[in-house]
Amino acid sequence: MKVAVISLGCPKNLVDTELVLGKLKACGVQFVNSPEEADTIVINTCGFIDTAKEEAIDTILQATQLKEKGKKVVVMGCLVERYKKELEREIPEVDLYLTIKEELSIDKKLGLKQKDEFKLWADRILATPPHTAYLKISEGCDHTCSFCAIPQIRGKHRSRTIQSIVEEAKILADKGVKELNIVSQDTNFYGIDLYGKPMLWQLIDQLEKIQGVHWIRLYYLYPSSVDEDFCKKMAESEKVVPYIEMPIQHSEDRILKDMKRGYRKSKLLKILEWKEKYLPKGAFRSAVIVGFPTETEEDFKNLEKFIQEARFDWLGVFTYSHEEGTPAYKEFKDTVPEEEKINRKNRLQEIQEGITYQKNASFIGEEMEVLVDGFSEEWETLPVGRTYRSAFEIDGIVYLETTEPIQAGSFVKARIKDVVDTVDTVAEVV
Repeated sequence: MKVAVISLGCPKNLVDTELVLGKLKACGVQFVNSPEEADTIVINTCGFIDTAKEEAIDTILQATQLKEKGKKVVVMGCLVERYKKELEREIPEVDLYLTIKEELSIDKKLGLKQKDEFKLWADRILATPPHTAYLKISEGCDHTCSFCAIPQIRGKHRSRTIQSIVEEAKILADKGVKELNIVSQDTNFYGIDLYGKPMLWQLIDQLEKIQGVHWIRLYYLYPSSVDEDFCKKMAESEKVVPYIEMPIQHSEDRILKDMKRGYRKSKLLKILEWKEKYLPKGAFRSAVIVGFPTETEEDFKNLEKFIQEARFDWLGVFTYSHEEGTPAYKEFKDTVPEEEKINRKNRLQEIQEGITYQKNASFIGEEMEVLVDGFSEEWETLPVGRTYRSAFEIDGIVYLETTEPIQAGSFVKARIKDVVDTVDTVAEVV
């Protein structure tokens, strides 16, 4: 069987895709890049917000158009977990819908037989370059943010054991992974359910001992449980890069209360203070939502001011999506017009572009360590990579000028020369 796999959504979803790839490989299937070449098309969907749902539906419909050529279509992931009955009714052309709990039974559902042993986590097939990988340390979320459907899709927070995670990380390192990207729904909540207290830094202590791992990057930090000691530990760590990835969602107390975020603006200001104290050259990526039902023009202007003062290195701006089944859906009407949401998003993005440019420009002349990811899509012989300030496929890249051949997965020293297109930089290998 020839199989093409399409993975949509976040890195956490990509890990699920990689596990399914491993299960299918154990059954002897052949993977192809194009759906046109495949016998079976597998789509792992995101169902978090409207835009993600629209992308997933479009992808499914495109795949079903190939059914006349005798192809099977399998759809799994968050969209199915949330809307399986509706999907079966509205798009019956799909051969198989799998909820999240059913994903690893895909072989039996397709009538395949395992030819090789499949060990969970150990036999993942990486969809990332071989030098960088996502390491999922927990599943689900205990927070009850009013706008978020994740708890109803993924369930309560469930941590993996330290032993299980470390064993997987060692296997990844043996395969050549040099950058571990720690992902979960709430990374600094790790371990509370298993060990009765947060255990993230105890886990990191073990991961830092693994030979071959050079960078550890933390994703999805939640503001309420980030304290001064957390920032201090990040600064002191040998392998955890000084990169804070922490969605704040808003800056104004009334909106944060309506969002049920569990912290207030004063906490965000404290985190920014600690970041400057312990990680003055550290990178800070955040995300905000504009157009929440109770957000007034004044609230938005205060958010604008906060973004200008916080000076995040990177910022994602999202328009509020009125998701059925969430507390906000039950409590509020979606009162902010879509046009106004987009206007507010554009205003924040314009402000952030200037800040990101200035942040990148401040590193011109500095020598920095760069992880080489591969080569430019436009100029195939031009190497590209990232400093500690950039996450894989999310933030800006570094175009590397060099007269010597360099390999993907290697670390090089490079002097930053210029900023291009606001988010990217050019550097000369030294």
